[in-house]
Amino acid sequence: MKKEHIYRVAFHEPPIENDERKDFFFSSLSAIYEDFTSEQIGCKVSRLWNIGVSGGTPYEGAKCKITREPLTAKSRNKPESGLISGEQKRDNNLPQEKI
Repeated sequence: MKKEHIYRVAFHEPPIENDERKDFFFSSLSAIYEDFTSEQIGCKVSRLWNIGVSGGTPYEGAKCKITREPLTAKSRNKPESGLISGEQKRDNNLPQEKI
């Protein structure tokens, strides 16, 4: 199994009007700022990098808490060399059909 991580942003109050969600998940620290502004988070992305959130140190601010959480994904099985996904391996010793 391959171990990866995600970033959890847990707001103290719902940040989006008419949406009760408080928890949001992102693949990178910079991705957080594509959905939320620095004002909504309470700091800029550079502060998160300086604190060490990417290394596992949580950020706890007045508006939210940001943590790095483990994400375990199943390893992918690579297809045999030279095969395209879904293509079956052929036995070259068998007679080929003529079209």
